[in-house]
Amino acid sequence: MGGGGTVVINEIDSDQPQVDGAEFIELYGTPNMSLTGYSLVLFNGNGDVSYAVYDLDGYSIDANGFFVLGTVANANYVTIPGTGGFLQNGADAVALFQADSATWAAGTLVGNTNLVDAIVYGTADPADAELLAALTPGQTQSDEGAANNTNSLSRVPDGGTPLTLSLFVAQAPTPGASNVAVQTPVNITFQVDMTGL
Repeated sequence: MGGGGTVVINEIDSDQPQVDGAEFIELYGTPNMSLTGYSLVLFNGNGDVSYAVYDLDGYSIDANGFFVLGTVANANYVTIPGTGGFLQNGADAVALFQADSATWAAGTLVGNTNLVDAIVYGTADPADAELLAALTPGQTQSDEGAANNTNSLSRVPDGGTPLTLSLFVAQAPTPGASNVAVQTPVNITFQVDMTGL
């Protein structure tokens, strides 16, 4: 199982303006690592049970370290059939397990056996204490914020310690690319005061 490397949930976008038609989950890990043996499980905060599972057998992290599952036809995506609505807005959770998808049939109570990483998130929703306790104990729920329909939740910098929700920030989506904003170089001119020397 697994491809011998590290992988974390790096970015999710559950909410867009009006129809949620561009949802995605991005993983970040060791370039070219096989994802065989891993599953992405989506948990509903209403009842704290799984509502969807995606088996990652046969897929890999790309050469740049990214894997994206989403509803947009894009070269960077593994496209889910349908036009949107696969990822609930919250309070809910996305979890990555090193386990077969059959373990997480719809309606399975949340648990953390073979858990690799998780994010408990909302879109200005009250925190889901049960999901937090089961998946990310001691952490605070991540939230897309007031502009939730234009932001994603992005791990900054890419990668980092699994199960650490404080690394996620609300910012413009970057599926299949780094979450770290490119900094524009600033030219600084120094003027040295030579008087009195």
